[in-house]
Amino acid sequence: MVCTLITGACGGLGRAFVKILAEKKENLVLVGTSQKKLDALVEDFRAEFDGLFVKTFVCNLGKKEDREKLVSDLEKNDIVVNKLINNAGVIIEGDLLRFSDEEIAGAVEVNCIGTLDLTKKIIERRDETQKLEVLTVSSQSAFQPIPHMAVYAATKSFLTSMMTALAVEFKDKNIVFTTTCPSGIATTQAMKDSIKSMGLKGKLTTLSADKIAKISLKALKKKKAVIIPGFINRLVGFLSKFYSYHGLAKTTGKMWKKSQEKRNF
Repeated sequence: MVCTLITGACGGLGRAFVKILAEKKENLVLVGTSQKKLDALVEDFRAEFDGLFVKTFVCNLGKKEDREKLVSDLEKNDIVVNKLINNAGVIIEGDLLRFSDEEIAGAVEVNCIGTLDLTKKIIERRDETQKLEVLTVSSQSAFQPIPHMAVYAATKSFLTSMMTALAVEFKDKNIVFTTTCPSGIATTQAMKDSIKSMGLKGKLTTLSADKIAKISLKALKKKKAVIIPGFINRLVGFLSKFYSYHGLAKTTGKMWKKSQEKRNF
């Protein structure tokens, strides 16, 4: 069975991808860290899933054994992935010393190693006669160092750099790589509070999960290597090119420190 695999399927953006692709009648493999949440997701979209092949798998991308089991389960179920949406990710916000070694390692494992490893495994077992599409959700933070959110931004820099390089590496091998780098997405209360604390900038740079998913899938279809959804976000990205790397760090650091003080973070 040829399917689209979505990691982080139960999150706000993941659900948006699920909705759009179910409406397009694509067979789906939904991956998350909780079977209970996956079951609830399937129940919520039961009408849209009518007539589709839909399979759920529990997998923590931060664990090597989980990733290996996921790929093994795909093989046991004769599932061939022709579209991979790397949506799963861990957000850790705050100063470096706020986090334990395990928390930092876990974020790096999920955002960087886990996402890359799963992508590699899917490529290795693909049908080379068929096109494979890989859409990876990164962040606009990938383009700038962000004090007080340094680990998260750094993992997204890795992800964007890696997937952009692979887009060139595999351009003649029937594999399309697109990396989408959204700014704010109001999917959780914590994210809503963070966006609100940014004031007008937060409001102007925030897009809905549905809109980001739609823009990102359209970019994948057009074979765009990297996109920043939203005109204001693209403008911010363009203007940031006129700053030095250290200058960007100072500017973003002040912004995030002020935001965190407003939230008593």
